[in-house]
Amino acid sequence: MVSRSRPGSLALGLALGAAGAVAMGSSAPALKLLARTELSPVNVIQVRTVVGALALLTAALLLRRGRLRIRPGDWWLVVLYGVVTLAVNQVVYTVALSRIPVGIALLLEYLSPVLVALWVRFVQRKHLSGLLWVGIAVALCGLALISQVWTSFALDGVGVLFGLLAAATLAGRFLLAERGLRDYDPLVMATWGTCLGAVALTLAGVVAPFPFHVLGEVSAVGGVDVPVWLLALWVGLVGMAGAILLSVTAQRSIPPTSASLVATLEIVVGGVLAMLVLGERLGAVQMVGSVVMLAGIVIAQVAVARRNTAAVAATAPELLPTRSAS
Repeated sequence: MVSRSRPGSLALGLALGAAGAVAMGSSAPALKLLARTELSPVNVIQVRTVVGALALLTAALLLRRGRLRIRPGDWWLVVLYGVVTLAVNQVVYTVALSRIPVGIALLLEYLSPVLVALWVRFVQRKHLSGLLWVGIAVALCGLALISQVWTSFALDGVGVLFGLLAAATLAGRFLLAERGLRDYDPLVMATWGTCLGAVALTLAGVVAPFPFHVLGEVSAVGGVDVPVWLLALWVGLVGMAGAILLSVTAQRSIPPTSASLVATLEIVVGGVLAMLVLGERLGAVQMVGSVVMLAGIVIAQVAVARRNTAAVAATAPELLPTRSAS
């Protein structure tokens, strides 16, 4: 179990989770450039998920050909993971963005670590240390500073509802991944999840056909024309396939409470890259918020590491060889 993983395994899990957040955040500039084209927000989600699904499916067929079978009784889990937590999550977050400010939408979606912690505490009935709750609270304060939520006072009720749905579906992603990893390889979970999400989003294309001609156009950044197809490959291969696979793999070594909190690094990475690539500027308050968020993540991981160390120490006597009486 995760709670008894050794320190090296915990460190590896945190590193993989952070790498997944970096991969997800690195697609932010490309997503903004795609938004400047004729592609609608739903089109961007479609191309991102389909490209990611094809990449993961290719990797799974090459590396896990004999392990792709899902037991009939587990299809509900895989369908929920792919359709709800990957496809629907992106759609409801996009709807939230269209009705409320970006900062509020981000703050609402990244309430997901709180929802995960509440689920673990009251549904799974596992004890969570006070330090972990402190870490989550500090990270959310940092997010509030980054998004500067005080600049937006008039909120749309429907937008807030969709923001909360985004939080719930994102929290579900980490909880369902934890459940699926009890029986399935991370690549298998990531592949089936993205493929089912891609199918759901492709079916949505029956109502709004995808404008394939846009892929042959360019989007300008810093005086350089970047092919739209190249941006699509980046957000699909790195921002979807790489990010999801790294995140799921990380959860073999860290609990969903840690994984959901580490994922918030995506916001900091996206903001920094937008500054470097697109010329956007982070204000002093946002920089402070980034530091505060990172501090919150560190505090929470210290809490997890302490609990992990205590769990390993408690089982250590069982692992020691017994000495026969002389």
